[in-house]
Amino acid sequence: MALTPNIIIPVDAQNTLQPSKTYALDFDTGEIKGMVDGRKAIEQFIRKAIVTIRFIHPIYTDAYGCEVRNMIGKGFADSFLKSEMKRMVTEALIYDSRVNSVYDFDIKPNGDEIFIEFTADTVEGILEIEEVM
Repeated sequence: MALTPNIIIPVDAQNTLQPSKTYALDFDTGEIKGMVDGRKAIEQFIRKAIVTIRFIHPIYTDAYGCEVRNMIGKGFADSFLKSEMKRMVTEALIYDSRVNSVYDFDIKPNGDEIFIEFTADTVEGILEIEEVM
């Protein structure tokens, strides 16, 4: 006689995409303005993840954010800066299951700012991202 009951659980689970509804952030004012889902939520996640400095904010885990801002204005060679930015941005985004890949980077350092453009292949389609850091 077994100590645990013999229970058969029907397999009815499907790989369905979970909603990604979240608060809509206004990056200019810092205010929350409603809710976003789908493509807009992923675009917001990407922007927020790459502008949030990793390891600084205790509200986030060490997996969230990007170290790019720590490199700006430190006198690194442009070639080194570009390769590290590609790696850092990719690492900041790829852990999210909604992001399949990040590629086609165009990085242009300009003094204390860096213009970054890249493509993100997501579950909601291909997104073209532009950001000034």
